[in-house]
Amino acid sequence: MGRFTSILFPQGDAPAGAVGEPGCFSDLHLDEIIAAINARHPEDQVNEFFHVPLRDVSAIEHRQQVFRDLECDEIRAPIMDFVGGMRTIRLRLEQAKELRHPLQRQGWFIYAIQTYCEIVASLREALARVPLASRGLRDLTQYLAEYVECDSFRNLVNDTESVQTALRGVHYVVHIQDLRVHVEKYDGQTDYSAGVATIFGRFATEIGKDHHARLAVPLEGPPEDSVDINHIEAQILECVADLYPDPFAQLAGFCQRNQRFLEPTIRQFDNEVRFYLYYLAFVRKLTSAGLSFSYPEVTSEPGVLSVDDACDLALTIKSTGKEQPLVGNAFRLLDAERVFVVTGPNQGGKTTFARTAGQCAYLASLGCPIPANRARLTLPDRIYTHFERQENLSTLHGKLEDELVRIHDILSRATATSLIIMNESFSSTTVTDALQIGTEIVGRIIRLGCIAVYVSFLDELASVDRACVSMVGEVAPDDPSQRTFKFTRRPADGLAYAAALAGKYGLDPDVLRRRINP
Repeated sequence: MGRFTSILFPQGDAPAGAVGEPGCFSDLHLDEIIAAINARHPEDQVNEFFHVPLRDVSAIEHRQQVFRDLECDEIRAPIMDFVGGMRTIRLRLEQAKELRHPLQRQGWFIYAIQTYCEIVASLREALARVPLASRGLRDLTQYLAEYVECDSFRNLVNDTESVQTALRGVHYVVHIQDLRVHVEKYDGQTDYSAGVATIFGRFATEIGKDHHARLAVPLEGPPEDSVDINHIEAQILECVADLYPDPFAQLAGFCQRNQRFLEPTIRQFDNEVRFYLYYLAFVRKLTSAGLSFSYPEVTSEPGVLSVDDACDLALTIKSTGKEQPLVGNAFRLLDAERVFVVTGPNQGGKTTFARTAGQCAYLASLGCPIPANRARLTLPDRIYTHFERQENLSTLHGKLEDELVRIHDILSRATATSLIIMNESFSSTTVTDALQIGTEIVGRIIRLGCIAVYVSFLDELASVDRACVSMVGEVAPDDPSQRTFKFTRRPADGLAYAAALAGKYGLDPDVLRRRINP
């Protein structure tokens, strides 16, 4: 049936088995972002798909096309209805496993299958009515058109309707006298309930209590609030089954024949499409708070990184609703440039800047829209992070040695299309040693040809090579204690911040000179 196999992995490269978090997750706060995306769906989380970045540009473009289609309400709404229906099916099947009575389990089971038949047919009809631009959703629509016409699905629909029709013909009467309960077939006996209700209705008050009790006896399907039946209800159900052996035999046979009614491709689509839906819901929430998203242009060409007005998503999530202005930054590499050297005052946003670059690259590698106005970047084969760590006494290594071991491992595995994010590395050693180590590492990165963001307190690293780009964190011109969290592409002289502080506290050269020589 058609060529559709996966809405996420069109080339059939879906990972087999569980996939853990990439090593860069915690440093880039991607774990916090994914937690926020899944926050409203604790029972249907899709973490594993965020752990698998893509390695092919065409696969990125495939996902971006699906995202664009799903931004349309007319396309997204029926798919959300389908996902909601599949969630209902899972809940009913799980509930059926917990029920003690086999007849009640069968009732829940056939109701789940009835829902499945309805939502699949409904999705097929809805998608056939709307224009689709993405190959993924077009292929899905073609697959559904063929699937609902195939013998297996048509037989399932007919089998379900046949059993439901038989069960709708089950009518019975329950007589209760003292502690005795008698069940018999309904055969036109007079129903006195309407007359009794009319007689006693004259005594009703505006506020009355409803003493009706719903029996959890599944004939046409269980109510949503149904629970396990008690021993009296179980005996009534068994009596009804004895009175109508044929419909209940049909029900038992139906359940036996259709244990594997869920088509694997349908189940996989339900699982995978939630990746798109949950991320888009997350984007809409942040867009309403003033953040801009765009689809990056991704290339296999090494050394490309150009992003406008990008924000740290994790920080944005924390500040949403606090009326804090969103600060975006632009950064781009030109020609042979490869390394951003980020300097500036403490608490000025240097780490946030580095995380922003890493987050944009990682989300782009998932095929997702990213928090920037525009972006063009190399699709990274791997993102490596080298952030400061607390000393681990169990390794018997000093902090500096541990940092050197980690950066050696990174440089030995990185390629021309890798992205390396370094944050305040080697701050545990002397300035002279840190500069010597940093210079050697920057040289290695340049020889590899990969892109790196190096947050450092060493201004000198920005002038190691023409491949280095200096990004300097700025402060407010009239108040150097006020960080702007904006980064400017300019030489790192290490003087602007100090001069501003000196001027603020009356310690600039002119003032000092006048005081010394009045």
